[in-house]
Amino acid sequence: MDFDAWNVDLEKLSAFHITGFRISIEGSPLQPLGVSPSHFPEHLTAVEQARLLRCGMKAIRNAALSEKQRSTA
Repeated sequence: MDFDAWNVDLEKLSAFHITGFRISIEGSPLQPLGVSPSHFPEHLTAVEQARLLRCGMKAIRNAALSEKQRSTA
């Protein structure tokens, strides 16, 4: 599985993985106040679920940092 296959939507504060897994955050993408994961693929182990969540949060953070750099350039 490609743990880095994410589509990030900063306007909706969400990220979608190709498996259907979704992360929604509250607050800032760089320092979220809340994280709501949903639709974990059923075949994943707990360790794989944690990795998927961590990779999704990294994708959101990277997208936010990229956006911040574009806006200050």
